Amino acid sequence: MTIRIRLPLIATCIMILTACSSEPANETPDQKEERVLNEAAECDPLVGEFRDLMADYEGALAGMVANKKIDPEQQEKFSAKASDLSMRIQERGEKALGIKCWTEFNTIGQTYGPRIAKLGMEAMMMEGGMEGLEGMDPAALEQLKKVMGQ
Repeated sequence: MTIRIRLPLIATCIMILTACSSEPANETPDQKEERVLNEAAECDPLVGEFRDLMADYEGALAGMVANKKIDPEQQEKFSAKASDLSMRIQERGEKALGIKCWTEFNTIGQTYGPRIAKLGMEAMMMEGGMEGLEGMDPAALEQLKKVMGQ
């Protein structure tokens, strides 16, 4: 009985040490983020596609905000595709993707989600403030409210 309890603990410790030892020692937070995002392309192709889409989405929104010219159709296309990919990846789940790939998927969402939400808020404010939220997906609206602190 004691062996069964200790083996998972030992295995977990070995996995943590292996994961920690494989990371470069002098890596800056930006370098680490870039490395983690690049590694996503090495697992399930959907996760790589999701990463590329989120990077493109962020870039497009940043361009719109910088140019002070918002393209609602393009925003909707990016949003719909990101939602679709996210749902398809979640349907596969952690078991099918593997823990590394699942973690990378979550890291991509945690990295790009706040950036895209912030740029989306800036775009929305340029387009007329809170009135621009009418007809927005309820789940996306809740996320936006969380980011805005409401």
